[in-house]
Amino acid sequence: MTLRPVALPPDVPGTLWLSSMPGRCVPWHAFDSEARRAGLALVVCLTPRQEVAELSPAYHAALDQGRLPFRWQNLPMPNFGLPDDPPGFRREIARIAQSLRQGDAVMLHCAAGLGRTGTAAACVLKALGLDQAEALDRVRAAGSNPQNAKQSGLVGWF
Repeated sequence: MTLRPVALPPDVPGTLWLSSMPGRCVPWHAFDSEARRAGLALVVCLTPRQEVAELSPAYHAALDQGRLPFRWQNLPMPNFGLPDDPPGFRREIARIAQSLRQGDAVMLHCAAGLGRTGTAAACVLKALGLDQAEALDRVRAAGSNPQNAKQSGLVGWF
């Protein structure tokens, strides 16, 4: 299974999944089937579009051709880096948290599903009311984590 679940607070009816970039580590068609089974409503891509084109041509083509079975949001961060617009990042994370509160199945991904994914997931959990330590524990239990002091600092700032 490529989708890794994150434990949400009990009052949040949605589901949060972490993954590597669709079509990068498993074939696109396998991910597409899994996404449909999981009922993904929203996929949040934490990589720039050019990175998607380079690492997963089939995903990029499905995106360009409007063939995704879910809503798609791009919230790019450079690899090992931080978002260019921290206030905008905060607003988008709040929207993701609201989707989860409404019961949506949401997936976050970067290239490998580790650093950027872990950073954003911890911020989502903080937006849902968890403290930083609990948010990071839950993200680590799902196999992700901020990868450096800058990313950890973003979680702290959030």
